[in-house]
Amino acid sequence: MSKSLSFLRVLLILSTLLIITPAVQAGALADNLPDDLSPSQLHQIMGEQKALALDQARRQQSIVASAPATNQTDYDVRWYDINIRVNDTTEVLYGQVTIVADAVVDGVTEVEIDYGETMTVESIIAPSGSLSYTRSGDVVTVTLDGTYDAGETFQFDFNYSGHPVESGFQAFTFGWHGSQRSISSLSEPYMARTWWPCKDRMDDKPDSIGIHIEVDTVLYCASNGTLDSITTVPSSNSHTFHYTCHYPITTYLFSVAIADYIVWEQEYVYDAEEDPMPVIHHVYSDWYDYSLTTWGQTPQFIEVLVANYGPYPFLTEKYGHANFDWGGGMEHQTVTSMTGSSFGFYWAVVVHELGHQWWGDLVTCKSWRDIWLNEGWASYTEALYELETSGWADYHAYMNTMVYKGGGTIWVDDTTNVWRIFNGGLSYDKGAWVVHMLRGVLGEELFATGIEAYRTEFAYLAATTEDFRSCWEVATGVDLDPFINQWIYGQYYPIYEYYYASEPSDTGGYDIFLLVKQTQSTQPDVFEMPVDFFFDYTLTPDDTLTLVVDERIELFKFNQSSPVSQIKLDPAEWILKDAYDRSGYMFIITYDSELSDGVEGDTYNDTVEIRGGTGPFEIRVVSGMLPPGLTVDNNGVISGMPSQAGLFSFQIGCIDHGESTADQRGYDIQIEAASCCQGKVGDANALGGDEPTIGDVSVLIDAKFITGTCTGIIDCLMEADINQSGGIDPICDDITIGDVSILIDYLFITGASLGLPDCL
Repeated sequence: MSKSLSFLRVLLILSTLLIITPAVQAGALADNLPDDLSPSQLHQIMGEQKALALDQARRQQSIVASAPATNQTDYDVRWYDINIRVNDTTEVLYGQVTIVADAVVDGVTEVEIDYGETMTVESIIAPSGSLSYTRSGDVVTVTLDGTYDAGETFQFDFNYSGHPVESGFQAFTFGWHGSQRSISSLSEPYMARTWWPCKDRMDDKPDSIGIHIEVDTVLYCASNGTLDSITTVPSSNSHTFHYTCHYPITTYLFSVAIADYIVWEQEYVYDAEEDPMPVIHHVYSDWYDYSLTTWGQTPQFIEVLVANYGPYPFLTEKYGHANFDWGGGMEHQTVTSMTGSSFGFYWAVVVHELGHQWWGDLVTCKSWRDIWLNEGWASYTEALYELETSGWADYHAYMNTMVYKGGGTIWVDDTTNVWRIFNGGLSYDKGAWVVHMLRGVLGEELFATGIEAYRTEFAYLAATTEDFRSCWEVATGVDLDPFINQWIYGQYYPIYEYYYASEPSDTGGYDIFLLVKQTQSTQPDVFEMPVDFFFDYTLTPDDTLTLVVDERIELFKFNQSSPVSQIKLDPAEWILKDAYDRSGYMFIITYDSELSDGVEGDTYNDTVEIRGGTGPFEIRVVSGMLPPGLTVDNNGVISGMPSQAGLFSFQIGCIDHGESTADQRGYDIQIEAASCCQGKVGDANALGGDEPTIGDVSVLIDAKFITGTCTGIIDCLMEADINQSGGIDPICDDITIGDVSILIDYLFITGASLGLPDCL
């Protein structure tokens, strides 16, 4: 089967799955799925099958992702030793789980254990003797045999039995594959408690676990870690599989898969001087031949991911697969469970679940609200494999098949809704796009640095989105607040419209104008992103510039040695977006800073320039106000004589009636007050005062009739134009006898401001 997917063949498959009855959904997927499923369809199937595990169980039982009990934060589990006898005839589990834990605060006298209410507690015994307990729903409160302070260790054996909760699809199922038994578990997200007693939360991984599973001799048990031995129990026609998981593991990743498997093995050679790591496959007999081709690529898959994510996290144990009779796949640590249909052998599904060994198993999301840290990264891993084996074009093509543009936040706002947790569009597809965009934002070197830091800091631990943000910021030195806030906690995506033009420049070369608008009506209404723009130059080699677009409307200007014939926004498609090339349409090219300020009483003339379009244009003030005394015409010319000082803010809008398009831009014009003498007309000598003096008369007479120069007259000279007959220029041509006469009349004859401006 070709690794590359044919993305257009399978438009009907998902709708077909959605109308299958719940009883059919609860089992394995049909064997007749198309050979080629799109990534989004794969992820929706994965998410739906996981969600069924809890959604249908809740039909009979109420399990919610509530805040952990206080007593569960008082202790830290160090070790589970899990012994389970599986009776495939009566469908009953008989178990003993030894729990070894440390108190993390002083004065711990009791602890709470998660345990399904449909199961029976046989006894709870410490080394010192039996312990008392109480039950409430899915919680068993165990009274310890003493008081334990921080750092002190306690342990007890929890003996139990019962048939795990069942409602068509449950965490532990006694199923069938054809005529043969297929018994298996799938505990994600919070269902481990329904079939074994544990502290069922992701933020407390035991250091290791021992696993001992007794089954009928015709059956084989696959589980986590290393298979140490298989011992026979002659008296019950059974044998016990003894595994040890030497690495920390969260409760939902412990699994058993039991069937009459064909077991075959490969090797992953990671160091010529070390023993190779076994790759072990447990496959239904009717899928054995098929598995040789598909699962047989697993060592190659591991090598590719190691080159990008670092060493395989469980090198001293194994990796492999086990068929189970449920739909989809589940990334159980070191032994992924795969449905017994063609879906379980798709290369993309195999790579996805392998990717989880790093992102989900090595580093686990601390809360189901942050499930994208598991599923988004695993989905991205599929595209990463395309990149490493087929190149950038196929990588970007693969990402484009995971485009999700619906609403909702990637951060899960309701963890009681498993369909919300395992939303294929948000947790898987858009989650993968977040990783892809992060790579684009940071670049190759910093992206690799972030991966290494994240893997190192949270290896075998659990992380939240905020942990992820903090770790990557420290490692890369990049502020990721805007990125995380808009893509993880925000909804939707940016919609860009961009306009461009180029023309010969007055200063040489060519001026290139690029206007970028964000037109989305959803929130956030502005995305802050570095955006690549490809410039197809006419006379010089093409180039790509990265511009930070962080405003609703932004205008960029460049001077280049060549005009541009085309500009493309985000040509490599690093951003989840819509983008529309509006070149040729009308747009405003004048910056606010390019529009001049003015002076009260002075003539003003400047232009808001337009490029593109066909006209006729209608240009007007659409909000705010121009300085009083100024107007704007349909050529964008702002002119007049400002009559009032102050800062005036306004939006100029332009409508191109020929193209039915519009653009607008905001401006500020500062109008300075008539200068020098606080605007006192008649104060020719610039000495101030409320009324003209004989000194003002002397300055004017000297300038007009004696020296013929403006010496001693203020620079702006408007104050010398007493009768306001015209402007005053530096050689005083507009100082007239009339200006002198008015001052003399005012000072020595009438004593009144006859003919003198009111602002004297």
